[in-house]
Amino acid sequence: MKRGILVYNPTAGQRDRRAEMSALIDRQREKGLELVNAPTSGPGDATAIVKSFLARGIDVVAVCGGDGTMSEAACGLEGSSVPLAVLPGGTSNVLAIELGIPTNLAQAEGLLQTGAPRALRLAHADGRAFLLWAGAGLDARVMGNMRVPWKRLLGRLGILPTALDEFFRYDFPRLEVTIDGAVHAATYAVACRASHYAGKWIIAPEARIDADHFDVLLFSHRSRRKLAQLFQLMAAGRAGHLEDGLARIVRGRHVAIRSLDGPVEIQVDGDCLLATPIACRVGDETVQVLVPKG
Repeated sequence: MKRGILVYNPTAGQRDRRAEMSALIDRQREKGLELVNAPTSGPGDATAIVKSFLARGIDVVAVCGGDGTMSEAACGLEGSSVPLAVLPGGTSNVLAIELGIPTNLAQAEGLLQTGAPRALRLAHADGRAFLLWAGAGLDARVMGNMRVPWKRLLGRLGILPTALDEFFRYDFPRLEVTIDGAVHAATYAVACRASHYAGKWIIAPEARIDADHFDVLLFSHRSRRKLAQLFQLMAAGRAGHLEDGLARIVRGRHVAIRSLDGPVEIQVDGDCLLATPIACRVGDETVQVLVPKG
């Protein structure tokens, strides 16, 4: 019988998933996969849990949660050949969308038996591994000041009160974004390895998770109206923010972000974890992720 662990955020999304995860473990046991029940209890737990079980010898790491939990698990798996099985259970699930993994949990569960491993190179922001994005701007502040009970109760709608509060307080920090040696001014910047953002929004249409570079979104205006328009156009899913010149994409392998107005929050894979200045790179380190065959 194969052995693995099931790491999950008990309160990801809008439900308590403990009973659901126990049922999943029972189903997989019947199919020859023994999963240890390993819920997280706080930030950083997924990384520590994965590293602990890797040392004991396992065949798979299944993770149910949002992009932040997936990112933490990937940090623990960095350089390992043990595959990550993505079981989407968060608000946005961008990693699943980018890799063609079903966002329906029951369908994604099937990849534990049928998925094919795909090696993904990890990016790093000041040594912290990540998969999707690292950025400075309004969204980092929203994530850093999120009212967690509202998000748990209302899902995506629960983010709105914090988002509105931070939007009207946003001070458009003067950012210097250095991309492969060239300096660019911005008031909002995201180093992207994913075309999607916040679910099915489009932030950088040509960004790819398996690329050896970043597509860096640069927004340089100081207008609240234009900032709102930026997010509206991304949410429309047609990259209109790039077509009309509201923002632009600069591609590069080495990205540094610093603020001329004191430290600014940095979001990494959707969680507010760092602050400026930061330096980002795409490394040679990989993580294996189970994806649909074909």
